[in-house]
Amino acid sequence: MNAWKHKPQPPFNDHLGVKIDEWQEGRVQLSVNIQPEHCNSQNSPHGGFVCALIDIAGALAGVYCPYPDRRRQASTLSLNTSFTGLPKTKTLKVIGQVTSRGRKVYYSRVEVSDTQGTVIATGQMVLRYRGGSETLEGLPITPETAAN
Repeated sequence: MNAWKHKPQPPFNDHLGVKIDEWQEGRVQLSVNIQPEHCNSQNSPHGGFVCALIDIAGALAGVYCPYPDRRRQASTLSLNTSFTGLPKTKTLKVIGQVTSRGRKVYYSRVEVSDTQGTVIATGQMVLRYRGGSETLEGLPITPETAAN
């Protein structure tokens, strides 16, 4: 069983329709179906929407926790995005990977592509673990932290 399958995700992720397909220490794969409200006036995914996907995947890549009743958290310190193309399909795949980590800070890279493999954006991030989230054990999930 995948311990993460039943963990609550932040309401923002749910609002965007983000689905976690795979998640392990140092890597996450997400998918999302592009909705009209995700698009700009040219009917392409809005840059802010794509940046949000990069932010979500870059953070999740570094906060995997295998314990069902515990979680880890991080805050984004820096996010750089390069837009490289337009999707040919209505589903996006987002892969985030940790590239390096220290005791309190980690670095991740993210690639956003359509289901045909067209890369539409890449991102690089610097994130800081929130207190107690530096180790795989993380912190207990409480009613106050369940959706954060």
